[in-house]
Amino acid sequence: MFEIYFVRHGETEWNLKGILQGSKNSHLTEKGKEQAYKLRDKLEGIHFQGIYTSPLRRAAETAEILRGHRDEPFYIVDDLKEMSFGDMEGIPKTEFKALQPEAYDNLWNDPLSYNPEPFRGERFQDVDKRIMDFMKNLVVNHPEGGKFLVVSHGMTLKMIFSHIWKHGLDKYWNDPVPENTSVTIVSYKNNEFNIEKFSDTSHLD
Repeated sequence: MFEIYFVRHGETEWNLKGILQGSKNSHLTEKGKEQAYKLRDKLEGIHFQGIYTSPLRRAAETAEILRGHRDEPFYIVDDLKEMSFGDMEGIPKTEFKALQPEAYDNLWNDPLSYNPEPFRGERFQDVDKRIMDFMKNLVVNHPEGGKFLVVSHGMTLKMIFSHIWKHGLDKYWNDPVPENTSVTIVSYKNNEFNIEKFSDTSHLD
């Protein structure tokens, strides 16, 4: 049996400023680092067969904190990156709205109609494909099963969970975005993924 612990990175400077991060890097805040250390303490007694992380700094730094002195295999995987917003990355959301009003509205309200090609962004469908490729490869590469830790990003993780809940892209925004350093536990058995616990932040209490 598989048990996958999905973690969203800690709070970042751009989270606080309302800036779209996407595939650009933003540093963890001191609070973000503290969140990760608290989660490390909570996960201390769990042995993982592998730790997987997005290469983006905010996720990789969170993963390194969670790893601590563990000797489990550590993998950096491009498919775990956040959704790319192309030329709209690194600017406030309000500026994105002013520059690309139709795309901005569709991003948050109509993912099926969202077209990021004019600013070289990534479609929801592209994110869905790469992230589910990761899920399939994880199962294939570890036929023995076990527990795994995966550190990624809000919209990317939300895509995984929407897929598991069998919610199409038209319902993508019906589900909440997981909180910073939250843990969502997904099981895999009988060829099916199931969410056992969603966006747990009890380590921050």
